[in-house]
Amino acid sequence: MPLTGNMPSGIPPRSRSLGYEIMRWAERYIVQPDGEHAGRPWSFSPEQLRFLLWLYAIDDNGRWVYRTAALRRAKGWGKTPLLAAIAIIEFIGPARFSHWAKQGEPCYTCGGGAGKKPHSGPEKHPIAKRVPLPLVQIAATSLDQTANTRDMIRGMLAESPAEREFRLDIGKGIIQFKDGRPGRIEPVTSSSRGLEGARPTFARPRQKRLCRGRPMPICCLR
Repeated sequence: MPLTGNMPSGIPPRSRSLGYEIMRWAERYIVQPDGEHAGRPWSFSPEQLRFLLWLYAIDDNGRWVYRTAALRRAKGWGKTPLLAAIAIIEFIGPARFSHWAKQGEPCYTCGGGAGKKPHSGPEKHPIAKRVPLPLVQIAATSLDQTANTRDMIRGMLAESPAEREFRLDIGKGIIQFKDGRPGRIEPVTSSSRGLEGARPTFARPRQKRLCRGRPMPICCLR
């Protein structure tokens, strides 16, 4: 599908996006970071969810339809919370295609809002897996410019089911695993030495960069 600068109309079918499983996972493990509903399970707005479903769209072979994405909306739309949620998903969530669900296999897509249910029927549903060695980078010209996103990520994880189950060390700068397993969410600057030789599995730069030779104004999936 060609990149036109706009999302296609509607939403992808359940057989062609990891986003349906990702949505259910996020509702279970991430919490609302602030406001009157702080601490309650996270939920995407309809437009955030539509972006998520297309961002994680796949083809018949389970390959990405899009490897880069850009999102431009007015201030207050919810771009920072959406980015924070995606960063967490890329770090510990089911963010990569694994296989097509077998009959009877537990499936988030079949379960809808009721968690996983045994897969049944002729429709193919993708099963996702975690990124093996997650390196999630939030990039900006200066570290101060990453503060809002970092605070949002910490708020979504603090005292959440994800913090307990995945044994997370939620630092002010880097979020990593308490047991020393490789993988982290980290802020970086465009001049950081940490960018040299690094192979991020998900990156969000504030400035236009290149990912595999293509413009990457918002994020890149590997």
